[in-house]
Amino acid sequence: MAQTQSLSRADEALERVKSALKETISEPKVNFGTVDLICEPGALVGVMTALRDSEGIECKFFGFLSAVDRSELGEGGGGLEVLIVVYSPVHFFSVAVHVPVAAAAPACPSVSGVYSGALWHERETHEMFGIVFEGHPQLSNLYLPEDFEGHPGLRSFKLPGRAVKDWPGAKDPEEAAAGGR
Repeated sequence: MAQTQSLSRADEALERVKSALKETISEPKVNFGTVDLICEPGALVGVMTALRDSEGIECKFFGFLSAVDRSELGEGGGGLEVLIVVYSPVHFFSVAVHVPVAAAAPACPSVSGVYSGALWHERETHEMFGIVFEGHPQLSNLYLPEDFEGHPGLRSFKLPGRAVKDWPGAKDPEEAAAGGR
């Protein structure tokens, strides 16, 4: 019974989202109880603002933002995608917004002006995937040194080989001085 209620709640939410956003989104559907949609980068800030402010939707809670590298999926499914999830604590449903970005020069508008919680997530996604969030106040690294080359979240990033060192096996200084034997 509870699952039927949540599915109908998600279906109602889908209708409200489609009505509010009309042509600014594509492929709206319910996916595992979450409203799922695709938004082009140029419409992203307007879509996120409408999701937050539209009566009957009111997605005031920012869940997360990250990216997905679909480059190994080939034709039609490849490329990079920014994924943003927001939640409506008033109406009890989530919306997942998929934003396709060009793999050659990945860029996406920042949504940190709409959801301040996106500031940290955009920095992390920029660092790990190389996506530039236009309008972000400070896209500096969180984890890696500033001179680090590459983006570890991309499938094309190759982990460097580890240097192999002989294990000395020594238990005391004299043994170590003799080569560990």
